[in-house]
Amino acid sequence: MGRIFILRRRSLLFMLLVAAFVIGSGTYIYDFFWNSEPVASKVKAEKEFSIITTEYKANMEDGRVLEVYRWNPGMIVVEKGDKVTLNILGVQGNMHPFEIKGLGVKGEVRKGRETKVTFIADQEGTFPIICQTHSGVESNGPMVGYIVVD
Repeated sequence: MGRIFILRRRSLLFMLLVAAFVIGSGTYIYDFFWNSEPVASKVKAEKEFSIITTEYKANMEDGRVLEVYRWNPGMIVVEKGDKVTLNILGVQGNMHPFEIKGLGVKGEVRKGRETKVTFIADQEGTFPIICQTHSGVESNGPMVGYIVVD
């Protein structure tokens, strides 16, 4: 003979709550482990910039020639989460090893060549692009530009 189960309202509500929790947790776990989007698809926008190395010369009254190197443009503004590509063309100066402080980006630009660096702007702030050859006044610098991440 079959068994008969009698459920009380309180027991039925408890079982429904447990079932809803198990289904909800399963959906979350599935989305987290098996259906998560790759990092590249979470990028807000892809932005590409062209930068050149520039040299300014000035003849001083005492006959000295003053040279100063710069990145042109000197400031780039992007949004947090953007995938940023910098195409840096070496126009002036033989070699410019550089670092974007705080973003972990390093590279080297040589005269007549283009250097391409790509990174995700994953933190807000202002990050200097510093040429290590021209880091101060004594070496015709500082050759510095800025990446601003809003």
